Amino acid sequence: MLKVNDVVLYQAESYSNSETVGTVDGYTIFVSGLIVGEVARVRVTYVKKNIAYASVAELITISPSRVSPMCAHFGKCGGCVLAHLRYSEQLIFKRNKVANNIKKLGKSDAVVLPCMPSPAVIGYRNKLSLPVRGRRGAVRIGMFERNSHKIVATDGCALVGDWARILIEEFTEYCNQNGVIPYDERNFSGEARHLSARFVDGQLLITVVSNGEFPHDLQSFARRLSKHFDKFGLFVNINTAHNNVILGKETRHICGIEFIEGEHLGVKFRLRPNSFFQVNDGVKNMIYSKVRELTDLSQTEVLVDCFSGIGILTNILASERFDSYAIEIEPSAVKDANEMALLNGSPSLTNVCGDVTEELPKIVSANRGKRFTVVVDPPRKGLNESICNTLKEAAPDNIVYISCDSATLARDISMLSDTYCITYIQPWDMFPQTDQVETLVLLSKKVR
Repeated sequence: MLKVNDVVLYQAESYSNSETVGTVDGYTIFVSGLIVGEVARVRVTYVKKNIAYASVAELITISPSRVSPMCAHFGKCGGCVLAHLRYSEQLIFKRNKVANNIKKLGKSDAVVLPCMPSPAVIGYRNKLSLPVRGRRGAVRIGMFERNSHKIVATDGCALVGDWARILIEEFTEYCNQNGVIPYDERNFSGEARHLSARFVDGQLLITVVSNGEFPHDLQSFARRLSKHFDKFGLFVNINTAHNNVILGKETRHICGIEFIEGEHLGVKFRLRPNSFFQVNDGVKNMIYSKVRELTDLSQTEVLVDCFSGIGILTNILASERFDSYAIEIEPSAVKDANEMALLNGSPSLTNVCGDVTEELPKIVSANRGKRFTVVVDPPRKGLNESICNTLKEAAPDNIVYISCDSATLARDISMLSDTYCITYIQPWDMFPQTDQVETLVLLSKKVR
């Protein structure tokens, strides 16, 4: 019988997300930090019935695909779980992950194309949100350990540019010198909960997430920032909720720029601290360009972009030749989307604030008989049966589905499979060094 702290010989046989899976004496064992084919002695950390988890005690057989992780915190921080795997193999891993879900959960034999690489494999993230912990005078800012809320203090992150290192250093010193009390989630006390930031096109927005009114003057922190950044804006977000949600509902501008202003793929945009914007600019632009290439709008009378965020993709696809609708549930994002429509001169675009489950049927009903094109880019939970049924009722010739979770994507494809088939499916590496992957799918209506 396997027990906690037992050390056993283990061979990694397959993957379950980033963890490897193997069998020992009738137990299925999950181990992180290994590559399929590697042999190791592993120490058991958890056992229940015939399932166990273990950590590597000694690596015996090393895969030729193994590389040295670029971060000293690999294995502790919950971020770069694939940093030990050669990048070309990461792409194969992600393609296989999508293909397995599409076949098993989606019940489809569609050929999944190779995973498109990211132009940058480190330093690609334009956003970070870091918990602030420790104690007064000894503030610790970093990442949570994998599967825990224990802090791994860090002076930067390999996935983010050098701007993050500067920001972490300056805010840590500011907190220590000004007696800022870090947040304690055990009793919901303290002052500073998170440090959140976004850096796009040379412009930086920094948000200090405060547990109630922030009692310290942030002007001295702003002066520190001005030594390093030409264009930055500083904000305080108030969050007193007793949960793990990072941002509260109220955000106050302290000083500097109020938004990031830019233009990508011919679309002008403005980003605020809570605006949704893909974290990898290079891959975002590649995916949106591919969507534009895949989407035949020549016969379209109504375009609907579901889960549209601030509306960049909607504006890329919108035209005066047809009516366009963008559905988004977050009011601040819709406010940004309305501003973007004005910036880009899109009079035929209507931004709708609401739940796609409720708003999509209204748009379909109001435009019954017209030819639709639909784009969906849902959160990790994917669509639901109601949305899938509405899509089938609208009967667009094509549905473009952008997914950040291939398991829920596969489930939704299965629900749509009586009406639609996959004519294009390809993973895109939005998140190098992690086990997450973006997938772009074109669904075409079956010929009856």
